[in-house]
Parts: sequence; C-alpha cells; structure tokens
Amino acid sequence: MKVQRITIAILVIFVIGIGIFAQTLHQQEQRSRSQDLQHRGNYLVSLVALHPMENFLGSKRDYIVKTLAEYVTSDGLIYCIVQDQTGSPLLSLAHHDVVAKIPTEVEQRSLYVNGLIRQTYKMVGTDQIISEFAKPIFEGGLRSGTVRMGFDLPPISMFSLERIKLMGIMAFFAFSMAVLVYYGVTLALRPLHVVNQNFRNICIDSVPVSSGSLKNGGVGEIIKGLEQSVFQLKERYEKIQAENIDLTTKCGVISFEKHNVFNILDSINYGIVVTDLQDNITHINSYMLNLLDKKRDEVIDHSFAEVLGHDQNAALLSQQESLKQSSGASHFETTFPELASGETFLVSLSYLSGREEDLIGKVISFKNITSEKSAENAKHEFITRITHELLTPLTTINSYNEMLMDDEIDNKEMQKEFYNTINEETSRLTSLVKNLLNISKIEMGSLTHHKGLVKSDWLFDDCLTTVEGAAQKKNITIERNLPDNFPSLFADKELLKVAIINILGNAVKYTPENGHIQFMLSEQDDFVIFEVIDDGYGISKEDLPYVYDKFYRSTDPRVAEQTGSGLGLALASEIVRLHGGEIEVNSKPDEGSNFKIRLPKEEYYLGKQ
Repeated sequence: MKVQRITIAILVIFVIGIGIFAQTLHQQEQRSRSQDLQHRGNYLVSLVALHPMENFLGSKRDYIVKTLAEYVTSDGLIYCIVQDQTGSPLLSLAHHDVVAKIPTEVEQRSLYVNGLIRQTYKMVGTDQIISEFAKPIFEGGLRSGTVRMGFDLPPISMFSLERIKLMGIMAFFAFSMAVLVYYGVTLALRPLHVVNQNFRNICIDSVPVSSGSLKNGGVGEIIKGLEQSVFQLKERYEKIQAENIDLTTKCGVISFEKHNVFNILDSINYGIVVTDLQDNITHINSYMLNLLDKKRDEVIDHSFAEVLGHDQNAALLSQQESLKQSSGASHFETTFPELASGETFLVSLSYLSGREEDLIGKVISFKNITSEKSAENAKHEFITRITHELLTPLTTINSYNEMLMDDEIDNKEMQKEFYNTINEETSRLTSLVKNLLNISKIEMGSLTHHKGLVKSDWLFDDCLTTVEGAAQKKNITIERNLPDNFPSLFADKELLKVAIINILGNAVKYTPENGHIQFMLSEQDDFVIFEVIDDGYGISKEDLPYVYDKFYRSTDPRVAEQTGSGLGLALASEIVRLHGGEIEVNSKPDEGSNFKIRLPKEEYYLGKQ
C-alpha cells in the first residue's frame, strides 16, 4: 500500500514537472523569436531607409523590389511600403488587400515619428498579429519620406512534433531516474534499522543489539526511533553546551591572564625568550625583539639558534647544554658583538614544568649588565687609585718619620726639609680626604652650602691671589681680563673658590715655565662666565670625555710626572652643577686648554631670602 501511494505521488510530481518544463520552454521560445524579429526588423528598415528617394523611382526601384521580395517569401515580411513626405506611396510590396487592413492610427504614427519605431497591432478583420517597423528617410537634413515594414510572427505550437519528441525523451529519463532513486533510497534505509537502535543505545549508554532483531522495522519506526534519539541527544547537547559556556568563561579568564602576563613580560627592561624543549621560540618580549631588530612573526616557531644567528650561537648554546647537564650556576655572562657592540649581558636559563612535573619548555633571560659592569670596574679602579693616592704620601711620611725618630738625620737643613715634606704630604692627604668627602656629599645631596651675595670681582681676585705664588715660581704670566661692570652672584663663595682655583691651579701646573695664562671674567645673557686659557700641554681627544671622572689622570708623561689626585676637575664639575651652571673645555695637545665656567646670574636685593 505504501509503495502504491509513493508511486502515484511520483507520477503526479512527474506530470507536473513535465508541464512546468513545457510551459517554460514555450515562453523561452516566444521570447527568443520576439528578440529575433526585433533585430531583423530594425536591420531591414534601417537598410532601406539609407536609400535616397530617387532609388524608389524608375529602374532603380525594380532592384529594391527584387531584393525585398526574397524577404517576403523567407523571413515573414508581410509588406514593405515607401511613402513620400505627403504620405503618397512610391513603393508598395505586399499581398493583395493587406494594406487596406492596416489600422489608420498605425500608419499616421509611423509617418509622423522622427525616429525608428516598432508597433504591434492586430489586422482589421483578422486575428493576425503584425509588428510594423518604420523609419524616416532624410535628405539634406530634411525628412523626405518614410519606410514601413510589417512582419508576421507565426504562433508557436505547444505540441509540435519536435517538442513532443523532446518531452518524451525527458519524460523517459526523468521517470527512470525517479524509480531508481526511490528503490535506491529504500535499499539505503534498511541499514537505518541498525543505526537507529545503535543510536538509541548510545543515548542511554547501553550495548548495541544485533541487526537481525530489527530488520523487520519500517521507515516509520526508524524515524520515530530517530526522533527519540535526537531528543535525548538534544538534552545531552544542552548539558554539553552549558559545560562549554563554563569552559569558555574559564578559557577567557586564562586568555586574559595570559595576555596580562605577556604585557608584563613586554614591560620588563630585559630580554625574555620562551622556547620548547627543541629550542623553538614560543614567546619573545619587546625588549628582545628590539635587540634582535626583528618582528614577532619573524621569530615565533623558529629555532632560537636560527633567530640569534651567526657564530656567537655556538658558544651560547653549548653553555646552555652544559647547564642542562650540571647542577651548578644557571646563568653566565656573554656578549653579542653583532647585536649590541660593547655591551655585556647576563644570560639566565630556567625550565618550565607541566602539571606532571615534566619539562615542557625553557625560559631564557638576557639582562644588559653593561652599566653594572662599568660601575663594578669603576669601583675597582676607584679603590686602586685611592689606595695608591693614600699609600704614596703615607709611605713617604712613615719613612721620613722613622728616619727622624732614629736620629739618622743630623743635618738641621735636611731635618727641616723632611719636616716640610711630611707637612706637605699631610696637607695633600687632608686635601684628598676633603675633596672625596665634598664630592660624596654633593652626589648624595647632603653637602651644606651657604649662599649669599658674591661680588664677582672679589671672587676673581681671591682665586687669582691663591695661584699667583705657584705661577711666579715657574715665571708664568697671568693676564687679567675684567669687564667694566662686575656682575654679582648669589652663591656659596667658598665652594666656587674651590672650583675656580682647581681649574686655575691645573693651568699653572700643566703649563711649562715662561708660559702664559689668561683669566677672564665676562657677562653673557643671564650668565657670569669665568674663563681660563693656557698655552700648556693640552688634552688629547681620547682623554677629553674623561677629564671630569674621579681619579682620572692622562697617560701623557708630562702630565703623569706632576703630582695630583685626579679629583680637582671632578670636584669643580660637581660644584658648578650644584650652582645650576655648566663647565666646558676645548683643548688640543701642545696648544693649551680653554675652560669655561658658566654660572647663572642672580641679582641680590635686600629682603631676598
């Protein structure tokens, strides 16, 4: 019974489909013929309208008539009429009584429209549909006549022989296909008995039954069983969906925390590289990207050795391997000449562990410790120099003191010279310690200074008086250059004297005998300028960047033979900076030096604090 109903339904659907197809084919053919008629009519009427009016008179008229007669017999041309400007026919090619059946309004419209026109009408007294194409003839820019052509569009039969053959062939194949599909689907549905039962067993977590006990079930039973299974699956899906929402929330939290961790890593001012156990990079922070001069997508999932590049990798990676195999230190120092020339990095290695305490990756950090190394080197150098500066005078004092205590020196003049030497070395030690304390206090911001009104001419004279004695011993001329009006300062006079005297003293110390020094005071804009120019040994280009470093002494033998601690310019620089000023130097070897101290001018008024 079910098979009969399905067969009838297939036949009905098949018949309806054939009808729809036939109707669609009929409409398509009508549209095609109408478009073809449009093109043919436009072409012929335009072609005839190209002839001048004289071609439709006399012997030339016969040639046109002969040509158009071929279209009358083959292309459905019913009539062709050429009329002059007044509407009188010059040429009329048509079957008998056809012209009389053309409606008057069709003729009038064709005669008075200036462009190509198509009109479709029904002939008077008949059901024949005619499409008339009309186009005016122009000569010398004026309308001289009209060409009118009428075409018959024969009706298309729904049941022509060709169409019946085509529909028969299609009907055969369609019916055959429908039968095959039906029986194919029927055969394909048989395994669904087993699928349905297994589906239900999956939903209730039971063991599937064999196909033999279900092979008698029909499609309805299968569909019903599938509906029940789908309902159970829906409930399970809703439960899974709720769990999925919970997991999505947790993943969102984890993703947010991961993003925050990456942001923290990017904000760290040293390089961080995270790799897997095969040394493939899984994350790298911004500092390391800048150091490598690479973009993130150029390094992620790439080998660490490949990203780092060049021969320096061999040493680094070999040290990493040694760290894996030993329980010693997990960090070492290295340099990357091609990435950061002259800089030192502390490379640290640690491992990432999973939940089962198994290793899942490595974290390698690259910390730039160049400044720390420089500070450490400076510290060692400072200790070495201060030790030397302290031991040298102490050794001299101790030796002279022992000789005097043991009465080894009987000569009074020699004893006096020893006492003077001990006194000078003691003063030198005292000055050294004071300078060190002052520099330390200035750097720590704990130096007590007392600012007050300082007249620049008095300060100038005090400094000059201090060094004049040493200059006279070497027959050095000090030239004074002073302005007409002396600017005043609001500063600590004693500290400024220390700074200026240090520079003046160096000029005297490092200028050979019979030399010349200029000591100038001037005012420029809002600054008071103390300038010292000498024609002494000068300072080399290599030494200039370090002249204000503590304990720095030039390697020039002429400079090295002079006594000094290397603290004078360092202290002078700190004092000038403490007063908001600046100090600059220009010098060339054997041409002398030019030191300028710029101090902000600040007038002092009564009541000013």
